[in-house]
Amino acid sequence: MIGSGPAGVACARALVARGVRPIVLDGGRRLEPEREAAIGRVPVDELRRSFPVDLDELPLKPVHGSTFAYAPEAIEADGFGAVPSLAVGGLGAVWGAAMLPYSERDHDGWPFGPDELAPHYRAVFDFVPLAGEEDALAAIFPLYGDARPLRATRQVSSMLADLRRVRSTGVVGGRARLAVHVDRCDYLGMCLLGCPRSAIWSSEEALRALVADGGVDHRPGAIVDRVEERAGRPRVHLRGGGTLDADVVLVAAGALATTRIALASLETYELEVTLLDSAYSTFPLLRWRGAPREEQGNTLAQAFLEIDDGVTSTRPVHVQLYGFNDLMLQAAAARTRLPEPVVDSLFAPLLRRLVFAQAYLHSDVSPGARAMLRRDGVLHVRGDGDARPAAARVLRTLRSLRRQLRMDPVGPLQRVWPPGKGFHVGGSLPMRSRPSGLETDLLGRIPGFAHVHLADAAAFPTVPATTITLAAMANAHRIAAASLEA
Repeated sequence: MIGSGPAGVACARALVARGVRPIVLDGGRRLEPEREAAIGRVPVDELRRSFPVDLDELPLKPVHGSTFAYAPEAIEADGFGAVPSLAVGGLGAVWGAAMLPYSERDHDGWPFGPDELAPHYRAVFDFVPLAGEEDALAAIFPLYGDARPLRATRQVSSMLADLRRVRSTGVVGGRARLAVHVDRCDYLGMCLLGCPRSAIWSSEEALRALVADGGVDHRPGAIVDRVEERAGRPRVHLRGGGTLDADVVLVAAGALATTRIALASLETYELEVTLLDSAYSTFPLLRWRGAPREEQGNTLAQAFLEIDDGVTSTRPVHVQLYGFNDLMLQAAAARTRLPEPVVDSLFAPLLRRLVFAQAYLHSDVSPGARAMLRRDGVLHVRGDGDARPAAARVLRTLRSLRRQLRMDPVGPLQRVWPPGKGFHVGGSLPMRSRPSGLETDLLGRIPGFAHVHLADAAAFPTVPATTITLAAMANAHRIAAASLEA
């Protein structure tokens, strides 16, 4: 197993359930010991200062004041926002916990439909908690697991009530689904800074449990350069020297690192491959009525809005809605160049109406990127194109729904970010029923290799607009389970 992020842990769980004790390799980075020891004791204001709100750059999101999970030095980026991870647990240490499966429509362009992933979604929810509820979204996105709702603020409750009343064709809203331990949540409002109660599910914690049970052999600090296969026997080459022989190799190091390893294993240098991306934009909305200020509560995504009306886009659009939190106050202070207490006092009626949106587009209507492995082993990635016209159509649709949603998007404050900034990337070596060139088969096997499987989003045929992690985990579980019989 190469990688211990969400997809890697799903692979490991599939193997352990079948009586196999896998070796798990990863970069080994962890939260700094002094920060680990101080979890729950660092003042919230100090953590907020570690999360710089830059209105034009969108910096990497820290956790517990640290950006340890990111490895920007591992790639060379040009107009591209995603970075790989060398951390134990991968980017699962800093993710937003949103968990939707792929719908029937999302499988357009895939060599199989959602029924193929259904049992693996259920397997994922055997070890991942689900905060959410049965609502209108379930007709498109089945729950696949037992869900419990988180407590909502009055602002969020009012917004959800309006979403339930939306009657426009092709537009469905509902409660956000999150990988959160509801019984651990104390509603401290620190979700985006680093939960001191570990309420947000993390792949690192799941891996730690597998290690404690003796289910896996975890070897942190092992960075893989490439894999070769001789007479059907894979050999993993580690950076700095050293090799490891295996019966099967599952590469789930994150789309960027997996692409680098695959291209190096194929000795494919100086050749650009397409890297699919779900174009990402952000903007505030103003509710028609404000809600009384109260404790922030859970500050992860509170609602999902799915748009598949045939007008906004030829492919479904996914919008995540966030209730008011202190980072929005910080952003408002940066915009007005006033101290936060002054902004909080002067603009209190406005802040009570503020909602933040993240909108994602399908890779078919997103610019994407181009990736190339140089001969020195560095993956160069450059953004390719402009998503602003497509993102503008999302705003127009939301404006047309303003009477039903009871809120207005603030168009001038929309930001359309470079490819990769939403971290929903993949598809560099896509799965096909009949692969050719640099495509993979239905088990993610790279050309010329019988027992080396790409088991993360690098093998996705498309990157739908909705959340990527649950589908990546389910597909990884599917591939890992089938790899034992391949």
